[in-house]
Amino acid sequence: MQIYGIDLASEKFDVSFLLNGKEKHITVKNTFSHIEKFLDKLPDDARLVAEHTGVYGDLLLYLADNRGIPVSYLSGYEIKHSMGLVRGKSDPLDCVRIREYGERNADRLVDTHFPSESLYRLRELYATRRMLVEMRKMMLTTQEGDKKRPIRSDVAERVKEESVAHFSEQIAEVEGEMQRIINEDEELHKNSTIVQSIPGIGAVTATDLIIKTDNFKRVSTAKKCATLAGISPWPNSTGKTDKGCHVSHMGDKELKSLLFMCARSASECFGKIHVYKMKKLEVEKKHYFLVMNNIANRLLKIMYSMTSPK
Repeated sequence: MQIYGIDLASEKFDVSFLLNGKEKHITVKNTFSHIEKFLDKLPDDARLVAEHTGVYGDLLLYLADNRGIPVSYLSGYEIKHSMGLVRGKSDPLDCVRIREYGERNADRLVDTHFPSESLYRLRELYATRRMLVEMRKMMLTTQEGDKKRPIRSDVAERVKEESVAHFSEQIAEVEGEMQRIINEDEELHKNSTIVQSIPGIGAVTATDLIIKTDNFKRVSTAKKCATLAGISPWPNSTGKTDKGCHVSHMGDKELKSLLFMCARSASECFGKIHVYKMKKLEVEKKHYFLVMNNIANRLLKIMYSMTSPK
């Protein structure tokens, strides 16, 4: 296997590889034609290893996946903490470190695939919706603070009201397009319907889960999804010291927040979950957030048992 370490950026990416035992470095522009030329020159046993940097690596992944060239996108945290104490940072140096990481862990590299067209469009729309919701929230917060002003501008007040209304219209338009894409894709529609059939889980959480788990394929188990959201308990003990199990703070905060809201809702409208909550709170005197965390994990287990292929 020939490992190509890639440090991705907006305009170009640096590539490190070995040729006849000697270290080589090239720079490739992050455009369609230049990436195609780069892929044309790769040997049959090539594997591309890169740090996941959002949309900067989407074009490379799309073109390489179409050709059947294996690609592994890794988290920057994983690569950084595998290197130990290092000095210096530059794009050529980073791509060397990524290549060396890939060579050391070649047997553990997992293929990264470009999502379906429907899922890719859904991701962009979801990110747009999140941005619009934040902008509307900021404007509403400003309006609430303006109520305390002794003197207020009619023009400023009118502009803010129109902006809030405009953001609401755009959010509704984006949500409508997201629903259309889900309805027209058989797999997305099936899993979205299944997830929303669970009491306490709504359309926003269902869409968020579908996007972040690649329709429950990339994140294929409830345990992995709980780890992604940061609600999976892990043991913390050494020698005679046992501090019990605790969740990690490294998870997806947005997904965790949505799952906690679903847990609160399910604990009120889902009979068995409600009984479980009252038993833990009233009888066993467990902490409220611990109980909600357990309920969120239970919801994920129910979800994956229903969406996994039989």
